[in-house]
Amino acid sequence: MNFKMLPCVAFAGAMSMAVMYNSASASDGTVPPQALYSQLESFHGQVCAGSIFGARLGLAAKEALKKAGGTGKFTARYYDLSCPVDGIQMAAGTTYGNKALMVQDRDEHRLVLIAEGNKLAVKARLTKKAEEMGQKSRELVKKAKALPTGSPERVQAELAIEEIYSWLKSAPAAEVVTINLLKK
Repeated sequence: MNFKMLPCVAFAGAMSMAVMYNSASASDGTVPPQALYSQLESFHGQVCAGSIFGARLGLAAKEALKKAGGTGKFTARYYDLSCPVDGIQMAAGTTYGNKALMVQDRDEHRLVLIAEGNKLAVKARLTKKAEEMGQKSRELVKKAKALPTGSPERVQAELAIEEIYSWLKSAPAAEVVTINLLKK
């Protein structure tokens, strides 16, 4: 028997995992990043700096908005149509499917998360260091792809990429993301 899974069915399954993750992490106040990153890799189809950035932006914004007293459903606006959108969907729980994410392609890595209940909002951006690390990883990925598989140079580049991804996943939020409370 040969059948094809519709993209919307795959998307719904991945997003239900994200909702389960978000519900579990919100209930006990802890955030198990490795579980999020594993789910993100499955959903996004690969590990990349952009999807990790999105997860970090989404998590930091959601935490800050809750801490500031945001109530009701959260909605998001992101200003670049790229890999971070998947990370934002997974970490903030704001998706296209639930009409809680709007993307405007302005080539600007900026997330605005709004609490619909009381209209509180936060703006999340990458730090300069995080942007530089992302750029370095993109250069290394391009370099690695051009090298023969298994060559010492490619292995070295791949190790450097993994170190960058590890830092992006585990660095303190303040080193990766800046958050500002917006007046509404």
